[in-house]
Amino acid sequence: MNARLSTIICVGHFLRCICSAQVSSTPPRNWTSAAPINAGWEVSRLKLSHNSPEVVRREILDTNTGRLIAKYSGLTDKDLVTVQVSQEPGSSWVQVYQLGKSERAFKVLSDQLRNYVRARQEGHTIVFLLAALTNRAEPSTISDPDLRTIVTNRTLLTVSWLNKAECGTMTNKAGNVASRTTSIRVVDGRTVTNETTHIPQVDEVCRWASYTLVDGEVGWRYFVKFKADGSLDYIHDSRCDAKEYDAKYRKVIKAAEDEAHAEMKRNGSFGGFGSVHTFWHLKKEMLKAKGIEWRSPAELNPNTCYD
Repeated sequence: MNARLSTIICVGHFLRCICSAQVSSTPPRNWTSAAPINAGWEVSRLKLSHNSPEVVRREILDTNTGRLIAKYSGLTDKDLVTVQVSQEPGSSWVQVYQLGKSERAFKVLSDQLRNYVRARQEGHTIVFLLAALTNRAEPSTISDPDLRTIVTNRTLLTVSWLNKAECGTMTNKAGNVASRTTSIRVVDGRTVTNETTHIPQVDEVCRWASYTLVDGEVGWRYFVKFKADGSLDYIHDSRCDAKEYDAKYRKVIKAAEDEAHAEMKRNGSFGGFGSVHTFWHLKKEMLKAKGIEWRSPAELNPNTCYD
């Protein structure tokens, strides 16, 4: 049986078997604290057919979702008695309420529900997230150190869906600026900005690796880079059209890219500031002429600026 089909079947069976969590259509009368969950935040949402605010709101108000997240987070039935999830009357906001003195379930469930909403808004499907919630891999059990680092630092990832794409090294040359880090904090009501510049005294060889993941119509690329001493430098993730990782589209996409580059060289736009947008526009039109709908990184990463 196909691994993903098996996952869907197992998830469906699991959902039918679990009992109800505390979800109500009205807020509780007596509560200690409340945390808002905004399932309709349009600014950051990647607008796809499966992640409208109404759909995501129904999911986080579903008792089964709460139970899965609770199990994933190590919460017990006793813990769940101390929280309630309700939709604010006449509002798109959902609230998590703390009942009584215990804060543990309230804090954990609030954070994990926000993580769930964020993942749905970023474009992940419910099938992917249910698989992540029901098949959690402890980082210590992952033999690949690069993948282990990503999973440790990124929540709600289905490990079996990640594929290693590339790996290698890059060198920070001695005497050159390798990185700049800016931090902003408030001290006595005033904003203080600090910038740290790293200039290595000797050449530094730093390791990196990238992984790809396809979830529905969206593809993800996770890029992890390590410092010279082996510690984590940063993890960057970005989205692309899932067709980029589909073997049956590889040749036609490459042909469209070559044709777009050739056209830009003819009209003098190749290599100019902002030319990537011209490239994506041409690539989109050329693929559309072949009956292929393709979305650019700018469309799939709405909060990223490209030039």
